Amino acid sequence: MREFRRAIAALKRNPSVEALEGEAGAWRIRDIVAQAIAASGRDPRATMRAFEGVKACYELECTRRLARLEDRSVLSLHRRRTPYADLYQDLTSIDDPDDIEVVLDAHDLACSMPGLVLWTGDGAHIVRNRERVLDLTELVDVRFLGDTNH
Repeated sequence: MREFRRAIAALKRNPSVEALEGEAGAWRIRDIVAQAIAASGRDPRATMRAFEGVKACYELECTRRLARLEDRSVLSLHRRRTPYADLYQDLTSIDDPDDIEVVLDAHDLACSMPGLVLWTGDGAHIVRNRERVLDLTELVDVRFLGDTNH
């Protein structure tokens, strides 16, 4: 959502698809940006309208997915009751206390559900420390949400 808002703001600030293309080069939605520009005939106003439409569709899809995740028949919650203090100390290379807690929760769940894979959007801390996490926990794999190879 942030990148859609950034694209719209960039076009409002500077109504130039060339400037937007330059700015969007490192964004996750860069391919969507390119498609919107091409489909809009490189017209900045038409491109902005396209982004507003895509953003609205994306918001609806996010709302739909969130509702599905909140459905307790689809998703069950797991509460860790063991602190795993020693394991916590061994995972400090992750360098983010919240991310260490996520790994500990996943490890605890993996102890009762063999074969568990942790999917995460945190490439900077968890995925970067993938080998260490796998060596120290019961997880069978750590995968990045943006990875298209799995």
